Amino acid sequence: MSEEIKSPTFPESVADGTIANWVKKEGEAVSQDEVIAEIETDKVVLEVLAPSDGKISKIHKNEGDTVLSAELIGEFISGDSEELKTQTVEEEKPKETATDLESSQDNW
Repeated sequence: MSEEIKSPTFPESVADGTIANWVKKEGEAVSQDEVIAEIETDKVVLEVLAPSDGKISKIHKNEGDTVLSAELIGEFISGDSEELKTQTVEEEKPKETATDLESSQDNW
């Protein structure tokens, strides 16, 4: 099951921020506490950290988008979740191509 990635809770004097940079892209593996995004406010640049080892499964806010305090900006699949293990196994399966099929038929 995926977890929410939210923007940090901004200080009281900060109304909103802008996604300055996604350090990690959708589908990329990350380690716990690794910086995955940077949010720029009028006063400071805040880092968004990975909650645990896993993978960025979905990005909801693009670079340049305005975000509010604690707003959903993406989704994350934890490294120990069954969903991540299933996706990893599916990605590792080799896919047959037309060339593979033709060469196997040539052997007959």
